[in-house]
Amino acid sequence: MDEARRAAKFVYDTWNDLSVRAPKTFHSGRRENHITERFGMYMPKVSLSKARLLGWWSYEEPAGESVIIDEELTAHSRIRKDLVYKSNEKAVRVELIFEFKKLEATNGSCKIYLGQNGMRRFVDGEYAKGLPLALMVGMLIGDESACVQTLRRSLLSTAETADLRMVGDASGALLREPSGMFPGVAQFDTEHNRPAASAPSHGTMLLSHIFVRLPHYPIASE
Repeated sequence: MDEARRAAKFVYDTWNDLSVRAPKTFHSGRRENHITERFGMYMPKVSLSKARLLGWWSYEEPAGESVIIDEELTAHSRIRKDLVYKSNEKAVRVELIFEFKKLEATNGSCKIYLGQNGMRRFVDGEYAKGLPLALMVGMLIGDESACVQTLRRSLLSTAETADLRMVGDASGALLREPSGMFPGVAQFDTEHNRPAASAPSHGTMLLSHIFVRLPHYPIASE
């Protein structure tokens, strides 16, 4: 778990550093995949020297399956993983998938964060099959506190807690705040039942939610 925590902290710290040093890349007018691709390219250069991480990073990693339909081999369940860290340790393997989503203080933005291209990639989809843990990274646009509060309300709505198959902790809390998995890095954790084919042996996945700043920048959007 120490390696996983160092990897998550490295993502958080590196984002905060690069977003100041490279504001023409880290701003709300850029496409999500433009930002995550360049961010992912940077990670291997400094992860060993700055965070003592011996594993490897991949970004915009394609995955999926192919099936035969009407005598043709057809792509099925094609997905793209924003950022992945995998350890080289043989004794305890670590694999962390980070899903980055822009987040504003609106119901529409929260729906995207929670939806098929956000959290539900882990809950319902093909992401992180068999893994007990993954991370959402909310890129906050505008008032950061309002963004998180709006998301918190959305997560706790009756419809979303059901759709996301959220599981309470021992006290019944659906938002585990502060994060017990990544203290000081993630703001809160949520736990979700997954379909048997995608779930780890104990049946649920923990999602930790990291929030970083994505400022406006006064240049033309792509």
